[in-house]
Amino acid sequence: MPPQKKSAADWRDVPGAQEVWGKALPLVEAAQRDKAYGPLAEVAFQTTLLFKNRDGLPDLRRASHQAKRWMSDLLDAAGLKPVPGDSTERREQLAADRDAILQGVRAAMNPIRVRYVRSMDEDPAERERRFPDLPDSVAIFAYYRIVPRAQSEVRAETYQRRTAQQHIGAALLSADGGISGENCAEAVHGLHRLASALSTASFEGLDQVTADQLRQELRETAAALFDLDNQLG
Repeated sequence: MPPQKKSAADWRDVPGAQEVWGKALPLVEAAQRDKAYGPLAEVAFQTTLLFKNRDGLPDLRRASHQAKRWMSDLLDAAGLKPVPGDSTERREQLAADRDAILQGVRAAMNPIRVRYVRSMDEDPAERERRFPDLPDSVAIFAYYRIVPRAQSEVRAETYQRRTAQQHIGAALLSADGGISGENCAEAVHGLHRLASALSTASFEGLDQVTADQLRQELRETAAALFDLDNQLG
């Protein structure tokens, strides 16, 4: 059973919060044992729609006192709380276990939250009910300052971009300027990313001579790529 009711501001006074708490409690042990935080994060995410932020909107960032207290009470009830007589080692282990679960749930909840916000574009009635005055997912992401991608996706993309740039740089510095089959995929990916990042704004502020030279190089690059594409069939 959840801890006894304490105050009017307690999370237990929020309709539905205790039911979600009851579903989440059995998942804590599995998350701690298997390091699989997805199921717990899925259930915990439900509270972000129950608790409100200072503007009266869903607490998607779990920054409210109620959201923090809900999770803290959950971990306490799951046995991740020191008791009188516990050794220093025991207390340190409990603190480490709590921190691991908090971080694991936070990371696992990111893509869940992103998918939910994106789904609001498909359900305007629900969006208006939950997020009045926020007309679409872009506005919701901006309001909550949420990156509309999972952090793992951002890290992977950053790593891939840097790796591709390194391969391109290595090829340019090589004696014959050739790119091996081993580096070919990353080099092409990197070239595509670099080309996609260019725009007319990239040329603003350049003197005319430099701009003309770069335009000529772009034309030569386009011709070389077209010829390569033809040769590859």
